[in-house]
Amino acid sequence: MFEIELKNPNEMTIKAKDRVVNINVAQSKVDANLEVGELQGAGEFELGDLIIIATNLKAGGAMYRVDVDGVKIGIVGDTAKMEDLDELGPVDVLGATDSKYVSVVEPKILIPMGNMDFSEIKASVNVDKKLKIKSPSALPAVLEIYKLD
Repeated sequence: MFEIELKNPNEMTIKAKDRVVNINVAQSKVDANLEVGELQGAGEFELGDLIIIATNLKAGGAMYRVDVDGVKIGIVGDTAKMEDLDELGPVDVLGATDSKYVSVVEPKILIPMGNMDFSEIKASVNVDKKLKIKSPSALPAVLEIYKLD
């Protein structure tokens, strides 16, 4: 089981069994409370139960895929182009700043970030402080939106 929260509109926190990771899409950095400091740039990072794949974007910035407990989470900011999303691969949960990414990625859960207008997306909306995911089998069959405040 793990939890997802938004610290601010551009920063997602993922709390797994043995690690807490903050990913800021506006600043393209990952803070995992490591002795070496924050992680920046492209690469694959294994941090306990989490595997983070950071991809540099052509327009600047980065996007992230986090694999935890069999669930794939995509985190995409404003600088991503539609063609960049192929690098992300299939994801179950999408944290994004633009609703246009939803039709390409087709997640089971959308977490709006930044100032995303998701009013055009046909899906049920849940409002909560955090999202708890117990396992891949607990994910919804059709898209749901989780607005985290």
